Amino acid sequence: MTFRRIDHEGHRLIASRSGYTGEDGFEILVPASAAEGFWNRLLADERVKPIGLGARDSLRLEAGLPLYGHDMDEATTPAQASLGFAVSKKRLKAGALPAVTLEAPTRVRAGLRVLEGAPAREGAEIVDVSGAAVGVVTSGGFSPSLGGPIAMGYLPPALAAPGTRLSVIVRGKAQAAEVTPMPFVPHRYVRQP
Repeated sequence: MTFRRIDHEGHRLIASRSGYTGEDGFEILVPASAAEGFWNRLLADERVKPIGLGARDSLRLEAGLPLYGHDMDEATTPAQASLGFAVSKKRLKAGALPAVTLEAPTRVRAGLRVLEGAPAREGAEIVDVSGAAVGVVTSGGFSPSLGGPIAMGYLPPALAAPGTRLSVIVRGKAQAAEVTPMPFVPHRYVRQP
């Protein structure tokens, strides 16, 4: 979570070590007038390969990182999204958060390993062993690192324990899934000492 301003060929860039993938890497903010030249210079280095948002999204999902607008929104509490670590103790003591954010959640974000079939995408229903709807997938896709489909979604806390067997509904068909701890793949980003 650091950044540095860099002068590069007469342009002011910002290099940030705060990417949202769980990997150690950088994001570089470049003025539009310098973007094409900077891009071409990067690609001239044989170690650099272009990727798209799909790669970023699969890394984010493998890292178990929620995406605003998909895995959380203004109605999601930190406890529901498993983000309680991000709420400072000072704010809690000062009563700066509404009481509802401190209550035990009725739903929590959980990881799912889809054991058979295609990836469960955003909006896919999660059902229990009796077939009753118990949650919804908020992000899902194929994990290149694990060689199979994974997903995140919201479940009642009683069904969110690792090892719980559930199913996801993909194209009208129930596919076996199991609650699994997140991150799916360990983070490799640099932490400050």
